[in-house]
Amino acid sequence: MEFGGPAKGASLVAPLVGAASIHEFFQLTDRLQAAIRDGEPLSNLDWARALAITEISWASDLLGAGSEFGTNMRDERALAALRSLQRKLVTGERIQLLIDNANTTASD
Repeated sequence: MEFGGPAKGASLVAPLVGAASIHEFFQLTDRLQAAIRDGEPLSNLDWARALAITEISWASDLLGAGSEFGTNMRDERALAALRSLQRKLVTGERIQLLIDNANTTASD
């Protein structure tokens, strides 16, 4: 949701997660958000995408929402939740999937 609001770097993050355009990036983030909210299964690539988008959106004031991130929890609790997700989701396979699926030819 943050890339539709205070997050600033959608055009740079889009190719990182394999989107060929900003429009495709927002379709991807909408799909990921709905799947996570509804408890639907995600592929390893989609988990990697969701985590990368969350990390950038939450932590980066340059590309994400940073200090303007719209969460309903204090930073201390949010950081603990993020670290827990990282421990559960980061694997060599997911890192490689994200790298292999980055879009180096993205355009608006």
